Amino acid sequence: MDVFEKQYSMWLAEQAKRRTGEARRRLLEGHGESEKVFAKEVWWPLNGNFDFLHAEYEVPSHRDGFFYLDFAYVRPPYFIDWEIDDFGTHGKHANRRSFEYERERQNQLVLDGWKVFRIPLDMIKERPRKCQQFVLQVMGKWYGDFGAGGQSELALIKREIIGHAVRYQRPFAPEDISVPLGISLQYARKLLHELVDEAWLAVASGSMRARTFTLGERARAWKTR
Repeated sequence: MDVFEKQYSMWLAEQAKRRTGEARRRLLEGHGESEKVFAKEVWWPLNGNFDFLHAEYEVPSHRDGFFYLDFAYVRPPYFIDWEIDDFGTHGKHANRRSFEYERERQNQLVLDGWKVFRIPLDMIKERPRKCQQFVLQVMGKWYGDFGAGGQSELALIKREIIGHAVRYQRPFAPEDISVPLGISLQYARKLLHELVDEAWLAVASGSMRARTFTLGERARAWKTR
């Protein structure tokens, strides 16, 4: 099980423990593959954690019932609703009543102070980078940062890589990262080069192609905090 799958499963399990009744049923049955695609292809690559994010979040409606949001980012002073729209599902089950309900639901959420954003599932699958850029724009506008309440400069998986580098106390190869983190060698190389570009790591050996890496300037400063 890779890092994302492990953290995603733990995140859902923790929420399920805190819920009962319809709220728990909606989480277990309503949070499906479409939502997981957003979590895996958009949210996780940008942030590396699920802090402040809630799945199938229950919100009281004005009709003595509840609305359930695909993803709610609850971090005062703002509340953001990320809705994942599957054209096939919405089109197949669309009728006048459901059309009216969806508009009323969104209007009430906005009236209650929610910032609602709808992202097509097809766009996530076909143009994930475009979706990532949009999420970054939203988070940058309302919060000025993205992730762990501004307390973290690195996504979780990158922090783990830096942690391994600190413990090694020697130049290390991509294999030294891919095996303990359970990720592919190709993905490990990609992350390592990103960390080099960000000055968290530096190339220790290799000219045409980096073979080993070591701590960079930012990581050495971070290590001494």
